[in-house]
Amino acid sequence: MDDLSNLPCDLLDPVARVVSALLPHADDLQPEDVMLVGAVCRDLHHHALGHRFAATATHDLDLALALPSWDAFRALAAAFPRVGDTGIRFRIADVIVDLLPFGAIEDPEGAAQPPTRGESLSVWAFSEIFADALPLPLPTGATVRVPTVAGYAAAKLAAWLDRSGWHESKDAADLALVLYWYSESSSVHDGLYETEDGNGILIAESTDLPLAAARLLGHDIATTIGPTRLAELLARWPGDLRLLVQELGFAGATWPRDAGRRRALIDALTRGLVDRDS
Repeated sequence: MDDLSNLPCDLLDPVARVVSALLPHADDLQPEDVMLVGAVCRDLHHHALGHRFAATATHDLDLALALPSWDAFRALAAAFPRVGDTGIRFRIADVIVDLLPFGAIEDPEGAAQPPTRGESLSVWAFSEIFADALPLPLPTGATVRVPTVAGYAAAKLAAWLDRSGWHESKDAADLALVLYWYSESSSVHDGLYETEDGNGILIAESTDLPLAAARLLGHDIATTIGPTRLAELLARWPGDLRLLVQELGFAGATWPRDAGRRRALIDALTRGLVDRDS
């Protein structure tokens, strides 16, 4: 499912410019320590999966940085002008970029507090997503990392739980898009029809292919983040279910408007998560 070859230059060039500008300013930072997350990660997968309709509205560039200490972040913060008051947004190579530090600097695990920011930043499961991430060659020759679709989805589940508590619902559209990707993916279909585990999921979901795909997505998310993070996720999931059902949609492709069908997709995803927790 995660074939990131032949991606268009207009998606990769801004990433390449930013990474090339970053690296000279932080001795401890290598290309393989950089993971592309957020909207551009979504857009890369959307294109790689063969979809050409516009994805959801945001197109921000977010880079997660696996850091052994705060030295590299301090060096980057000193080298580039800040944008706004978040403490993590900078103008780099004429691109507005959020830099999200994670790894050894987390304290407590799953949270980081950059020295430029007055409050902690959630980087929940970034280390697990990073460990499962894919290499992404850039036009400059450098290779960074990008989450798998399941890794991207895991981060989106966490973002939904964090932000929906403040009635911010934008992550629901991205979750709907991932569910759509899985339901339309030929490799997902092959896994469901041609493997024993996939057959079991299909039968359990009464051969309803979109529900089976949603359940498989839950399996894949759980495998990516591991049992400890999964238990943490399930303790909070699905958050505001009414709001999630209401906002679980996107423009540009056929998608159920019926609340009952949307709820069924969420329930199937949840069953996939719970399967791996049992």
